[in-house]
Amino acid sequence: MLTDRQRKVITCILKHPKGIYAATIAEELRVSDRTVRNDIASINMGLINSQCMIQSSKRTGYFIMQENISRIRECLSLMDAVDGKQIASTPMERKYYMLGQLFEYYELSLAGIAEQLYVSEQTIYKDLTSLIQLLKSKYHFQALTLENGKIHIDSDEVELRTLFYRIAKEEIYTSNKLMDLHLFQLAKDYVDLEELNGIVDYVSCFCKGNDIILSDQLIYVISWMIFFTMIRVENDHPIQKEVQLFHHNDMLTKMLKNLLADLRLRLNEADAHLLQNYVETLGFYSSRQSSALGSESDEIAEVFTREMLEKYNYDFTSMPSLFDNFRIHLQFAIKRLLVDYQLTNPLLQEVKTKYAFAYEITMLIVPIIHERYGLYMSEDEISFLTMYVMPFLKAQSLCVPTILINGTSQSFANLLSIWLNQEFRDKLEIVCQIPLQQLPAALKEHPAQLIISDMVLDQSLPLPLIEITQLPGEAERRRIDSFLSRHAAASLGESIFRQVFGQQLVLFIEEDQSFADIIRLCALRLQQEGCIEDAKTFVQAVLEREAVYPTLIDNGVYFPHPLVNDAKKTRICVAIVRGSSEKEQPMHLLFVTTHEAQVDQEMIHIYNLINKVAASQQLVSVLMSLQNENELIDYLERIIQIV
Repeated sequence: MLTDRQRKVITCILKHPKGIYAATIAEELRVSDRTVRNDIASINMGLINSQCMIQSSKRTGYFIMQENISRIRECLSLMDAVDGKQIASTPMERKYYMLGQLFEYYELSLAGIAEQLYVSEQTIYKDLTSLIQLLKSKYHFQALTLENGKIHIDSDEVELRTLFYRIAKEEIYTSNKLMDLHLFQLAKDYVDLEELNGIVDYVSCFCKGNDIILSDQLIYVISWMIFFTMIRVENDHPIQKEVQLFHHNDMLTKMLKNLLADLRLRLNEADAHLLQNYVETLGFYSSRQSSALGSESDEIAEVFTREMLEKYNYDFTSMPSLFDNFRIHLQFAIKRLLVDYQLTNPLLQEVKTKYAFAYEITMLIVPIIHERYGLYMSEDEISFLTMYVMPFLKAQSLCVPTILINGTSQSFANLLSIWLNQEFRDKLEIVCQIPLQQLPAALKEHPAQLIISDMVLDQSLPLPLIEITQLPGEAERRRIDSFLSRHAAASLGESIFRQVFGQQLVLFIEEDQSFADIIRLCALRLQQEGCIEDAKTFVQAVLEREAVYPTLIDNGVYFPHPLVNDAKKTRICVAIVRGSSEKEQPMHLLFVTTHEAQVDQEMIHIYNLINKVAASQQLVSVLMSLQNENELIDYLERIIQIV
């Protein structure tokens, strides 16, 4: 429902089709500029789905497009017709409206809120119960209570601001908007879109001018942090206790100092420190700043790369640029972990399934961080770190190291080298270009997998050979493509498949069993086959991991395994579950895995196999229908040929 003043604001704008400034409207209505801007923000939130909102321009002020006038009048009439219900029309909007009121007044009457929102007390009670549970489970906030018909929020200012910062982050990551209906309800009494957009513009320009790379989402989150801090301080809610500054970030200090001066906002030390601490967790880092990172994050990165080398034989430091970016991201990820302000990755599930092996390697960092801080990094944060490991793995696995023999003219060899780089840039890596007599020494020095020669060779070589003696064209490209396809097929892990799978490690579960019971059955079988030392210890490790990092992929397919690789053998026990009565998260296939301390790189194909199965309901159904162990193993082996 529109207020009388909001109707007058609209009337003023309609009288001036070319535009009218907030100051002019404010003077006419005898209110402040901010009040006018807040009213317009409220009106626009009511019109958010209508595609015909009040527009603004620095040059002309507020205006309504001529073609939208009739549509706006129609929408505004509809808003009035709902008799106030538009204030907060959905359960989630009501929850955030209540929370926003509590931020200001700390205590509310259940009956009073029900009257304000035109709903029953029972409806508000249900909303409140759900809100209390949401704040506890998602934001670890436990200061909201209901007693004798009164809603209380008993928390200090640091906790309140932290709660708002977390909610703002979640909402912006969900909606991908600076303003949505939930955030509007949370701060509706103070929303000033013009001022908020001004903060966004300032932060964006500062980042651009100082080589700070942040997504639009992060800029929105930072802007809301600043805006909410401003609201709290201006309304006499300063922080009353000491807040330590995590780290002196000169670039961030400069930005906030200049922006707050423009906003005519003075912060006490605690207000400034809390704001800086949370803004910095979002990766506020300039390439102009010193690249020296915190000693603790550096140590963790070093331990991670050492374990990656020991367990998977991958040297992450061989790509310095990628590794340095990983280290920088890790530094801020740890800061976020320590203040429980971890990022949300909308691509989490895609990363876990599409890049399962890279995700698993990245999981090496989890016990390292847990040992140091006693905290578990979220799956979202792990998936962000995986995005650095994944291109590294891709670079290692796709490029076939190749020796180019220069037996004729140097010019032809150079032409051939250029052609190979252009046609097979992501598939071939020319490790050296040498005359034939240097080949024995080159083979000792370079771990090559292919030799390409610009002349016919009549001698036997220890590696596959492709001879290109004429200007390369389509025929030569097909020959190399054929080799690369065969090479990929050979590396698909046919040999490792038979090492990790076997009919003796297949279980058919016909009766209703719990997840834990199935893991125990698989563990006993793995112990019988000499894969693990103790079934009980293995089960405990798997269930501990499952509690923090669930291994459900899709379509009832699970990939359970411990966080730490310390098995005797790398094996996979396959459980076909036909008797599960679980409805919410059905169990169909469990690939229960043991890893040796050092994992074969070819396991990447096993991970791809399992994720291919999980992605296809049809494949799951086929595997569920098989009647014996041999059929299952044979079918899985056929699948891996086409992964």
